[in-house]
Amino acid sequence: MLNWYLETIVNPGRQPLFLALVAFVATFILTRAITRLIRSGKGPFGNVSAGDLHVHHMVPGVICVLVGGMMALSVPRHGLWIHLAGVLFGIGAALVLDEFAMILHLEDVYWQNEGRLSADAVLIAMAVMGCTIWVVAPDNPPGPPETDPWVRVVGPLMFAILWIIPTAVTVLKGKLLTAAMALWMPYFAWVGAWRLAKPNSPFALFRYGGKPEKLAKAQARYDRIQRRVKPMRDFWMYKVFGFSRTEDEVSPAAAVEGGPQAVEGGDQPAVDGGEAPAGAEVQAAATDSSAVPTGPERDVHTGA
Repeated sequence: MLNWYLETIVNPGRQPLFLALVAFVATFILTRAITRLIRSGKGPFGNVSAGDLHVHHMVPGVICVLVGGMMALSVPRHGLWIHLAGVLFGIGAALVLDEFAMILHLEDVYWQNEGRLSADAVLIAMAVMGCTIWVVAPDNPPGPPETDPWVRVVGPLMFAILWIIPTAVTVLKGKLLTAAMALWMPYFAWVGAWRLAKPNSPFALFRYGGKPEKLAKAQARYDRIQRRVKPMRDFWMYKVFGFSRTEDEVSPAAAVEGGPQAVEGGDQPAVDGGEAPAGAEVQAAATDSSAVPTGPERDVHTGA
């Protein structure tokens, strides 16, 4: 294991980026654990405030990203400082992207439905950093110098055609995770660029605007993929990020269990032997004929 780490990570010069990825994942896990404890009122943690101003953890994250980036640009390629720069950058990136939705909406949507964008941002960032480790190798010796001017022209041109352009098309089609995987293998870029775009992506809005059949086909394919990945996405959203399920995601069984009094007759318990108290039949008949069941009753009788 040590030999593999030395040959794959250390010798090619990938260790600073590897440390950034480790720091990113560790900071993200620790941050989410602390915020969930604060939300539940458990543990010794609490929100950080300066007077009446609540300081979000994106603030130290921005500072860490700036310090780590400036350090990486200023220090030599080898030594302790470049590794420290990678750690600082990973910590700062995790703190910032954990509140990515708040930056996008410019309001506190951390635990709201809009806050799920932060989960997507963190997942994509981990994929980008993980794939980049297998691509970059700063300390590998360069290839033999090419004197042919055609090679100098055709090389970058083929790189753009075979990698950059299909990756950009994949991004425009809304397939950000596929585009991140394309950093590791261009095959993913070609797959993402060839397949239908997501219905709400910039590519779909531009190309499918006057083609309702193609837009409907893209929507059907998107819904089919979402059904396949729903278990993994639910685990990522609810178990890892700690989001709460919305009311429309509550199962009918939970709705029935949450409203036994409405089903069994409200506040007046039934008398032993199954006979209701005096006047209960009249009240029940009036309720059945004039009122539409709501809340738990609606869940039981209509399944809505």
